[in-house]
Amino acid sequence: MNSSKPLRLTTDGTWKQDPLFLDSGEIVYTVLETPTLMRLMQLKPMAKSPIKLHPDATANEFEATFTADRKYYAFVQSRGNLNMKLVIREAATGKDSIFDPGGGFASIRRPSFHPKGDRVCFAIPAASGQEIASVGRDGRDLKTLTSGGINNWPAYSPDGKRIAFCSSRDGDFDLYVMNADGTDVKRIIKLKGMQTRPCWSPDEQRLAFTWNREGKYDIHAVNIDGTGLVRLTDGLDRADYPVWHPDGKSLAFVGEQAGRFDLFSASLAK
Repeated sequence: MNSSKPLRLTTDGTWKQDPLFLDSGEIVYTVLETPTLMRLMQLKPMAKSPIKLHPDATANEFEATFTADRKYYAFVQSRGNLNMKLVIREAATGKDSIFDPGGGFASIRRPSFHPKGDRVCFAIPAASGQEIASVGRDGRDLKTLTSGGINNWPAYSPDGKRIAFCSSRDGDFDLYVMNADGTDVKRIIKLKGMQTRPCWSPDEQRLAFTWNREGKYDIHAVNIDGTGLVRLTDGLDRADYPVWHPDGKSLAFVGEQAGRFDLFSASLAK
């Protein structure tokens, strides 16, 4: 599998992160709107420009994640005091449930909603380093799923049975998969350098991820059994934050060129 020359989806050049596809082909992502405000944006297919997901928001909001039916979504919210809390919102009513880990460095990062909508997993600081944990849709019933090292970037598989993540437990940040309850942890592949931000293919057979090789960030993909490693991006100063299109035929990602950050899409060829 390789990719075609990437298509630029945005042209404003503003710093961006964390794109995700909705089943309609819309992309939700985070943009640094001002030096002090991160905002969630929504880009619809064929639209000339994105729109604000929450036009009236005054707090930093980023790293959104949706249930498969889009009835619920979650995101990280911060008001600048080193406290990042998880907001779980019912889309139809706007009703929020909150998981707030408290002040200091107890920050929620990289939430991922279970496809059925019953739990949200995320990374959170702990005495042992940084762990993957989950809470129910009501923000309660905290469960820690990993133990030891720095663990981050969890992502539920499309069927909700597994979680992909990256961990420093064996030295470098490597790519792992475990069952959704934290059991049966397996390293997918051992690579020199840092792997981050795994994303499942819709058929659950491959993972796309960012690989930092001696300061060069590009997106790669690998089979779940660790075979078939391929690089999917080239020619940009940096390619990061991969997300698979629901049809499995393309990827979107954030690309940097000459200090400008935009969303790109690349078709995949087998």
